[in-house]
Amino acid sequence: MKRNKSKILIAGILCLAVYTSCKKQLNVLDINSPTTTNYFKTASELQNGVNAAYSTLRSASLAAREWYFLHDMRGGETASGGPQLEAPRAELLQQTNGAPSNFVITMAWNGYYQIINRTNMVISRGPSITDNIALRDQVVNEAKFLRAWAYFELVTQWGEVPLYTAPVVSATDYKGKSPVAEIYGLIIADLTSAAAGLPATASELGRATSGAANTLLGKVLIQKGNEYDAAKTALLKVYGKYTLVDNYSDNFDGDVMVNGQKVTDGHEFNSESIFEIPFMDKGDNNFNWGYNGEGVASGISTIRNQEFGIVWGNIVPSKLYLEEFEANDPRYKFSVYEEGDMMLTYGGTRPGTPFTADNMNVATSTRNGVTKKRIFKKYVILDWDNSGYHPGGINQRVLRYAEVLLLLAECEIELPNGSLSLAKKYIDEVRSRKSVNMPGVSFSSKNQAIRALMHERMVELGIEEVNNIDMLRWRARGYYPSIMADPRAGQQNLLPIPSSETSTNPMIK
Repeated sequence: MKRNKSKILIAGILCLAVYTSCKKQLNVLDINSPTTTNYFKTASELQNGVNAAYSTLRSASLAAREWYFLHDMRGGETASGGPQLEAPRAELLQQTNGAPSNFVITMAWNGYYQIINRTNMVISRGPSITDNIALRDQVVNEAKFLRAWAYFELVTQWGEVPLYTAPVVSATDYKGKSPVAEIYGLIIADLTSAAAGLPATASELGRATSGAANTLLGKVLIQKGNEYDAAKTALLKVYGKYTLVDNYSDNFDGDVMVNGQKVTDGHEFNSESIFEIPFMDKGDNNFNWGYNGEGVASGISTIRNQEFGIVWGNIVPSKLYLEEFEANDPRYKFSVYEEGDMMLTYGGTRPGTPFTADNMNVATSTRNGVTKKRIFKKYVILDWDNSGYHPGGINQRVLRYAEVLLLLAECEIELPNGSLSLAKKYIDEVRSRKSVNMPGVSFSSKNQAIRALMHERMVELGIEEVNNIDMLRWRARGYYPSIMADPRAGQQNLLPIPSSETSTNPMIK
């Protein structure tokens, strides 16, 4: 009875408070359940906000799965591994963009805009944070880097898209499509700020740095076109600050755990890495299929090694990619497994078994008239585990120094006052890596230099989610078919905006 009277009393007080609160509103926020209203009061809380954006970056919507499909299915390096390739991915591999209801397109779109909304929250709350100015500024610039990355992905693949620069706070906060030039303007402004405000060395591995911002800025300016001088300036700020690793394959392996024990030290965050997305192999088969970030207890892993390996065998190297390698280029064996190769186990520390037609669950491919089964070697974990389903923990390298050198070469080739001899120097730096040691290139005209650059970018950066963006740039400049046959002739340049967006956003027609 006493308890019931207490409830009534409390209810009466609340009613009175609401009734008499003309000047002072009742604070009904639960401090134990943070919201965007009662959170983001300190620099450390702001950092938690940008951490949520990093979480989306490595979710299944993006780097853990759909992001590499979105790029690699539309690049020139891939072909179907067989009927096991799922329909949405096969649709992208064909010479169309897929339907607006395509699952891969929809998930990637959602992931990009989730990053944008989360970073917008951080950027908008930054000015009110005063307890740790240095940390605040670093976090805000990390958010600008991530927002710029997401918008660059969107504008290159969709063209005109909604441009949000403030967090969405209402279900009716719709935006229509913005001009491409306006989107590029925000990207360049964000990256310019990030390049000036971020440290050269990350406070924690995996965070954006000034080197990452300048590299992405150079890449953006080259893709935008007619900005080669500015791109060169940004990229020269990175030149010499990183070094190529001796062993090419060090860019695609990682620390490997077997039964909870580290088998070998990997080569993640090496001297060539400028920005990479960290994953972990926890020694189990835990993968987060939730598509919304990893969460507290979910596996922080990627499923890429399943897709491009022999377990699921969804994707195999294309004939174009296989035949782009020079006959004696060591990068071929670093990048591709084929029948007859030895599949060593535990990083080569134990005897393995050879690849045979029977144990490779993929379709055949043809290289220079030789037809056999082949799979990609980059990012797979067959050296560590070939027993079946096993998500991987190899970090996804997004920006690395070899690309900086090739982007600088492109600037020299495209600039009216550029130097072909300097372009050759940059390309030869990539080719002279100790484990590659290929002869220098030779060209005497712009067209010959462009073809050499196209070749080098494909064999050096194959299935690193750059070739389809290269193709869009070179189509726009008329380099197909005058310099090289279009790897996906007839493919539409831009992806359709997902039907899930157009059906709910009245501002998009």
